[in-house]
Amino acid sequence: MRDYVFIGWSRNKDLAIKIKDILDEKGFNCVIGGDYENNPENLRIKRTTVNETVNYQMNHCDQSIMLFQKVDDNKGISENLIYELGYIQAQYNYIDASTKIHIFKLDISAAEEILFPTDIHGIWGTPIFTANKTMDELANEIANEFLRNQIQIKPKSKFDILCNHHFVEYEMQRHLKNPSMSDYDFATLLLVYVQASFCYQEQQDIKLKIENFKTRLHSADEKTEELEIVTNYAMQTLNLYCMTIPDENDNLSMKGSEFRSILSDYRDIGEKMIEKFSIFSEYNDLSEILLSRDFICENPLEALLISQVQEHTTYLILVYLTNPNVEPEEREKYAKLGIKYCETVTKNLELLTRDKDLEMYAKLLLSYAYKNYSTFNSQLNNLEECRKTNIKAFKIRKELNSYVNNLPLITPTLKNYINLEYLLQLVERIEELDDKYEISDSLSEIESYIKEYEQFDKNKKVMFNMLLDKYKVLKG
Repeated sequence: MRDYVFIGWSRNKDLAIKIKDILDEKGFNCVIGGDYENNPENLRIKRTTVNETVNYQMNHCDQSIMLFQKVDDNKGISENLIYELGYIQAQYNYIDASTKIHIFKLDISAAEEILFPTDIHGIWGTPIFTANKTMDELANEIANEFLRNQIQIKPKSKFDILCNHHFVEYEMQRHLKNPSMSDYDFATLLLVYVQASFCYQEQQDIKLKIENFKTRLHSADEKTEELEIVTNYAMQTLNLYCMTIPDENDNLSMKGSEFRSILSDYRDIGEKMIEKFSIFSEYNDLSEILLSRDFICENPLEALLISQVQEHTTYLILVYLTNPNVEPEEREKYAKLGIKYCETVTKNLELLTRDKDLEMYAKLLLSYAYKNYSTFNSQLNNLEECRKTNIKAFKIRKELNSYVNNLPLITPTLKNYINLEYLLQLVERIEELDDKYEISDSLSEIESYIKEYEQFDKNKKVMFNMLLDKYKVLKG
């Protein structure tokens, strides 16, 4: 699904409608400022005043086209449009605002740019001259320029959001009342937030926050299908995470009833995707859905959601198979199903890693998927396939480890988590090595980490004891 696009106009509503018709055909959802009949059904809302209606529309769009035109030949720019420009720019903190605001100056010469506020004129805007042009020609010219501008839009890297997952909490608190992005973009943040709960081991805390958001979403006047689907997925995955937090012996276990319930929930999401997109009509199950470059470009949220559901389904099956009470026939059946999911999710995530915005984040998911794939092959005694996927998992985790160690801004918790994932994979690799020099280098790498961590832990204890001593003095 494409962005919702607010079209602000000051003189020629017919031109705005023609631009909307062109861009709607390209997959965008255009909203004419202050209009009602011509807008998408979920934004045909009339507020008490025109100003309230326009504010509501701007709150639910994440791009804007501003058609600046003199009110008439003798008057300046519409003050309402200047207000709308300032208001909508303040909404776009998910991306670089300037890349999602598209200003067109109709018949405004360089000499007349003084009509703009001093901090705007001469900086933004594409000049459009209307002389000897039909309305259709003007609409096509503006729409084509808008489409060319799409290449400039750079959303925040998903890995950056993972590093700063508290940003999502802030947005979650304000989204239903004063959103700074569309539901579509916010749903993408929730996908990353769910993954953060695992990386930071904050499953219980984040589950409570998502539960609270889901309750508020349920009672909201307007909501999109994408946000509802992702919120439901988030709750299912957090239920899975909270059920499978290792006990004091690091054992994972899951009852058959819990397993079948979550598996059914994930399959429901797969069925919704199959029903929604004709491109998937040949598939019968989530485990069969394979993405394409075109689909990812057109539907980035859905592509990421499908891959995450596939990856978490393999994790769900894997955890269930650690239950010693699973019958041999059932164990083999689900191990084969796990392989089936792994085969699709690894292909999909490999494709997603080619997207710059998703590159490292998708590789994090891919490292889990490879590891799960290896474990399933081990259970089915496919030892050669197990070895191959272990090597792939190691390469990805080594790359991630190097990446986070060179990041200037990364939370120590996330960095330590990715370091550990890599070193645990390195330990398995050492067991298969014959080269004594390579073994020695690998052991040195592990030893360096252990020394650094022990010192870090020691410093934490010293600081904690200092705080405790000062607290006791203050309490008397």
